[in-house]
Amino acid sequence: MAEERALDRLLQRVDHVKDIGLHEGMRLLPTPAVSALGARLAMLGSHFRLRSKVERSMRALSHLRPDLDEAARRDLALLNLRNIGRTFAEFSCLHRVWDEGRITVVGRENITAPNAVLALLHLGNWEAGMGAIRGIGLRVRSIYQPPANKTQLAIAMRVRRSLDNDAIPGNAMAMREALRVLARGDTMIGLFVDEFKGGRVNAPAFGRPPARGGNIAMAARLAARAGVPLVPAYMLRVGETARFTANFLPPITPSGDAVADQAAIEAVIEPVVRRHLEQWLMLYAFRPDR
Repeated sequence: MAEERALDRLLQRVDHVKDIGLHEGMRLLPTPAVSALGARLAMLGSHFRLRSKVERSMRALSHLRPDLDEAARRDLALLNLRNIGRTFAEFSCLHRVWDEGRITVVGRENITAPNAVLALLHLGNWEAGMGAIRGIGLRVRSIYQPPANKTQLAIAMRVRRSLDNDAIPGNAMAMREALRVLARGDTMIGLFVDEFKGGRVNAPAFGRPPARGGNIAMAARLAARAGVPLVPAYMLRVGETARFTANFLPPITPSGDAVADQAAIEAVIEPVVRRHLEQWLMLYAFRPDR
């Protein structure tokens, strides 16, 4: 038993060194090269450990895009996987993406208050959105669920701090902390409303019963209780490049009716995700029966 624990610790240390070394090494490369390397690694993985992710994406597409034949579903699933590969590799260079002029902002006028609630989506390179918000002179704190892998968490938090995103852990105190931040009047709160939690992708519903909890419900409650606008926002990758558009949609004024406010968010985000399934992180995790 002691030998097994020692082996586990050794393997964890090897993984830690590998992940940190890869992350730090890619920081030295030009941004397009980092992005392209991520796509290549994803395609390599599609033949091995990522094969099941491609298959799960294809099953999700059979529900979300029944008009596609099997070959087209596979092509779209692989395009989705390449986007994910690019996105995770780009963690190494997100601190410079805005300064390199790689983000175009669409809908800046829709942010009508500096302490709005952002209903975010895992599209394109979702973390690059924090750089866009900083770039247009605003502040944001996102609410996140920490990954189990401590090395990945450390990398993610380092990147978020480089983008001035002092992220809030998604625990029992998150709502209170978010309300405190919004009450200051100078910082937005961002929630990824399509999070995967409890074995379910909570939003969009795509014909399923609406989620009874999760970030989409929390976003509606936060905006209503703080009396601030709720702005749906998302990133899109431009082709298969390291260039993006940051999209801010017209604000939703919360009514205080939790069901109606959640439905209003759903009505905006579902068509967006359906149009851009090739860039949606949660495609492989979506199941129509959950």
